Amino acid sequence: MKLAGTVRALVAGLVVLVGSASLGCDTVATLVAPAVPVAIEKATAPDVSAPEDPAAAVPDPPENRNCCFRSGEGAAKVCESEERCCTGKYDRSACEDAGGLWFNSADGCAGAC
Repeated sequence: MKLAGTVRALVAGLVVLVGSASLGCDTVATLVAPAVPVAIEKATAPDVSAPEDPAAAVPDPPENRNCCFRSGEGAAKVCESEERCCTGKYDRSACEDAGGLWFNSADGCAGAC
């Protein structure tokens, strides 16, 4: 009896093997793992336009920002969207004449403003 069961199992395996081989490799591969479509989008660079006034777009280098404006007309003129700022647009005497506070270092100005 044991020999008959083993023979049946071998014959059944052979039938499955021959049957799947007749389907072809592509058919078996499709049944095992269907293809998944992959969408690849082309990257586009962001639109970068040149500023209208190149001098206005370039901020003062941090090491030159020694004049601090905290409030008043000077702050309204120099600090466009802020109440306080450090700027390098003035030298020491012009800074004090405009109502600003002069600092010997940009770090001192940043700490006070």
